[in-house]
Amino acid sequence: LFTLSGGVQGGQFWDGRAIDLAAQARGPFLNPVEMNNTSKAQVIGKILASSYAGLFNQLCGVGIIDTQYICMSEAIAAYEGTSELNKFSSKFDAYMAGAATLTAQEELGRQLFGGRGKCAHCHDDHGSRSLPALFTDFKYHNLGLPKNTEYPLDPNAPADLGLGVTTGDHRDNGKFKTPHLRNIAQTAPYMHNGILKTLKDVVHFYNTRDIPGMWPAPEYPDTVSNSFLGDLGLTDAEEDALVAFMMTFTDQ
Repeated sequence: LFTLSGGVQGGQFWDGRAIDLAAQARGPFLNPVEMNNTSKAQVIGKILASSYAGLFNQLCGVGIIDTQYICMSEAIAAYEGTSELNKFSSKFDAYMAGAATLTAQEELGRQLFGGRGKCAHCHDDHGSRSLPALFTDFKYHNLGLPKNTEYPLDPNAPADLGLGVTTGDHRDNGKFKTPHLRNIAQTAPYMHNGILKTLKDVVHFYNTRDIPGMWPAPEYPDTVSNSFLGDLGLTDAEEDALVAFMMTFTDQ
């Protein structure tokens, strides 16, 4: 859940505007740049015209659109919490269970991830028997990313303020939620504005952000975090090792 206690934490979407998974699920249906339905009634009408209308009525009742719409989102959130979407069947999980061995490159990446690479400061790699590592601190940071000039096409479009829009606090402008790294190799491009196209790009940015002339100016400079990234001094081979380690996060 989205909380302000002990610093902003939790919430869904890059800017934390949805308090939980159910609230997140309700958003895309009516968003004009996503599913573009005109009303909750239109969404429910489409569900009632589907092959599972009977099950929907059994679970969500009939006649009250707002109640049905919330029920729909809660059903989606319930499914998102199942093992079908949370397999934890990656090579990393097998390694943690003692059932797989990392290559020399992957092992170097693992050591760098929790060491000089400083990745684990935000992408916490400490799981447990009941909850495998999710690789996120659930918090919000401004990493100092440059503006993506490919999109939007309007060069004068304002920078996305991220968390600042949700909290209304200018100190949160430009901060975005730390994503988990599960199946990260499958989800390019990266960062809130898609500016980094590969995992190698991501690691290289973290490693060299503060080296003069390496990167354009930050998209939103006022709240950039100077912790845990910027000039890490990693070699090209060490960057590749971090990428190799993150490739082990892909579910089988």
